[in-house]
Amino acid sequence: MKEVIVEEFKQSKSTLDLFRDRIHNLLQDLFTHSNIRIHQISCRTKELESLSKKIDSKFGKYKKLQDITDLVGIRIITYLESEVDNVAELIEKEFIKDPENSIDKRILKADQFGYRSLHIVVALNKSRAALTEYESYKDLKCEIQIRSILQHAWAEIEHDLGYKGKSAIPTSYARTFNRISALLETADNEFDRLKKELEQYEEDVPMLIQQNSEAVSIDQASVKYFVQTNPIMVKARNIIQEITNANFTVASNYSPMLNRLELFNIETIGDLEITVEENKEVFFSFIRVFLKNDKYENLPDNLPLFYFEHFLAGKNQNKKFLKTYLNYKSSLLGGEGNFIDTYKEAVEYHEKNGS
Repeated sequence: MKEVIVEEFKQSKSTLDLFRDRIHNLLQDLFTHSNIRIHQISCRTKELESLSKKIDSKFGKYKKLQDITDLVGIRIITYLESEVDNVAELIEKEFIKDPENSIDKRILKADQFGYRSLHIVVALNKSRAALTEYESYKDLKCEIQIRSILQHAWAEIEHDLGYKGKSAIPTSYARTFNRISALLETADNEFDRLKKELEQYEEDVPMLIQQNSEAVSIDQASVKYFVQTNPIMVKARNIIQEITNANFTVASNYSPMLNRLELFNIETIGDLEITVEENKEVFFSFIRVFLKNDKYENLPDNLPLFYFEHFLAGKNQNKKFLKTYLNYKSSLLGGEGNFIDTYKEAVEYHEKNGS
């Protein structure tokens, strides 16, 4: 029987490879369409040696090649453990699940620690299998493993150690094994909790700023909301667009700007509001002088704050301070900068033309 299965596998190998690639590409498209972020997706077709060992280890279980449901394997690694279920929900919606051969290896007893992963065996659903590009694979199945980065890290290290599972670990080392695996599981849970709390904070930021902006510290969520909604920042963005004809894209990196705000003793959103309000007219002129007639296609929507920091650096009128500003915390601005001269021109421009 084994020889028959092995021969059938050899004849089917090229089809299985094509099926593997189809499923891999399909999953990537589904994740993109559903706005599901994953860390990594990989795939493989079982090797002949691995197939032979599997048949031997399950003596008498497999009668034909189709009985082996992991000939094609897909591994999906999510960032957080809670995202595993989101991925699984999408897969069960888009494929036909084989419940008999699927297993949730995340479910452990109270005193168990170690390998945790969700394994789902699937086949193409009828509508997709009817399509010309998928018709050749309508009778094939694949196993999809889903786990978080930390679950994957544990699986890889466990494999490298050569001891798969608690029962294989010498008794004298079992305590260390349990302790490490419990730490990783705890870390997974804590990252999940942290993400939920940060998401809640981002939702609360507008209300917190409205209630008492002096009590809201400078961080990415608070500054992002300020840049997007503050009337002076909005007007500055309109001036930039008027000059450059650029479209604005949502910025994702605020870290260098947050660092540089420290140089101006701006510690809260209230501080930022006051500083921006006090300088708005000359700041608008600074933008006009700084940009002149520059043209761009796309610019980040946090550019007004970026230019406002340049404005404050120039207003300081101190070349030593300007050098510190340009290199503060490896901000990579570099160069000598002409912000002092630009500030002086902006003052003259404002006196002559207004903002």
